[in-house]
Amino acid sequence: MKLDMIGIITKDMAKAIQFYETLGFAISSEASDDYVELKHEGIRLSLNSVNMLSSIYGYEPKIVGDKIELAFLCDTVKDVDALYDKMTTAGYVGFKAPWDAFWGQRYAIIKDIDGHLLSLFANIGA
Repeated sequence: MKLDMIGIITKDMAKAIQFYETLGFAISSEASDDYVELKHEGIRLSLNSVNMLSSIYGYEPKIVGDKIELAFLCDTVKDVDALYDKMTTAGYVGFKAPWDAFWGQRYAIIKDIDGHLLSLFANIGA
């Protein structure tokens, strides 16, 4: 068994696609109002509409942004700062500005359009 794809629930497919494209993902399947797959360097994400999942689950899923966090390794400390700046300049929410964490990494946290937390990090010295 291996983890193949991460599914993310969204209330606004178009805005979610725009967010993840700004982050660096590219659409790898035909986009619909309810589902799209994105890919970046071997990582596959699926964006799933609340409406689609409601019909599958039998209830509307709750979207809470701090249940799980995606963490993206950047090549260098400067890349963490640059990507955080790129996303916040594009109007997305910065949850925690870049800082040097006690565990030896440059770290920053942003929110996607549905409030999901995404960490950006690099090893200090990289």
